[in-house]
Amino acid sequence: MKKMRKMLALVMAIAISVSVLGGCSAGTKTTTAATTGGTTAATTGGTTAATTVAETAAQSKGTIVVLVYNSSLDIFANAAKVAIAAGEKLGYKIVFDGTPEVDTQGLVAKIENYTQQQDVKAICIASGDSKSVVPATKAAMAKGIKVVSWDLDIDAEGRNAYAGCMDVAQMGIPQVKTMIDCIGTKGEWAIVTSLLTNEVLNARIDVMKEYVAKNYPDLKLVTVETNGGDATKTYGVAQNIMTAYPDVTAIMSNISSGLGPIATAIDDAGKAGKVFVCGQSTPKLARAALEKGIAKSAFLWDTGRWASWAVTVAANLVEGTNMPDGNLVIGDFTKATRKADIFYYGEDLFFTKDNIDQYDF
Repeated sequence: MKKMRKMLALVMAIAISVSVLGGCSAGTKTTTAATTGGTTAATTGGTTAATTVAETAAQSKGTIVVLVYNSSLDIFANAAKVAIAAGEKLGYKIVFDGTPEVDTQGLVAKIENYTQQQDVKAICIASGDSKSVVPATKAAMAKGIKVVSWDLDIDAEGRNAYAGCMDVAQMGIPQVKTMIDCIGTKGEWAIVTSLLTNEVLNARIDVMKEYVAKNYPDLKLVTVETNGGDATKTYGVAQNIMTAYPDVTAIMSNISSGLGPIATAIDDAGKAGKVFVCGQSTPKLARAALEKGIAKSAFLWDTGRWASWAVTVAANLVEGTNMPDGNLVIGDFTKATRKADIFYYGEDLFFTKDNIDQYDF
């Protein structure tokens, strides 16, 4: 019963959150663009799927729509607040909307609906499906609407730009750092990921494999397992790994919803202190693991900053701001870079037991 109660609590806390992105491009020149980036606001953890709209002054420059693939996630509740604040500073009305669960066809319908609205100047799209939304986003671009993908990228033909955090592949390296924090440079480790057909996640796994093989030859990857795209199955996947590989010392979460349930599985198996969890996590799901010492650190990104970045890039595209390749300073985004149609703001975030209480998403 004790395990069942833990699992029920865990299922309610988890929502599928796959994330991730493209690479930090290096440049030699710095360009300062007009506009500003927004500051991070704490989320209330609400799960409403209702559209959030920020009305600006009567002289609004237009509407920027921010669409997400699962508006019930805490990370997107946090992102909504910051995107709205960023839009207000830039002079735009922000509509933050999305499907209350992963529903690609529902997301496509929303894109089509907003494309028909006269005042929409840009759509910032976070889609779990990189291909199915493209016909709808291409139709939006054909009407002169700027399309900026963020969080997960979509096919390049379906957007004007991708506003990312950093290279999806390079994100594997800080994830490895969280493992080294736990077990050092020797031992067996496993990876838990989402769908094995997800190109974004697989790219990160490949980089982790290569990076570990080159720099930490005494770390042995024993398996890569999938939760089938269902975050509620992650607990059982972690249990199976510990059974099949009794000498495993670290289980890597390659998805932001994975670290919490993996930590619970380790704790329930009585292996806290012998097996550690590492990798990606939202702060809410990492908190208990960090407090118990089952994790030493976790890696993610500031979802509010990312949403603000997407809105900022969209606004600059709408206004025709000159943003040449290389290093960029746009508002308070001082580490930004551009390479062709890829824009990165270049900031990462590590959670530890010392700073975890500063975040609430």
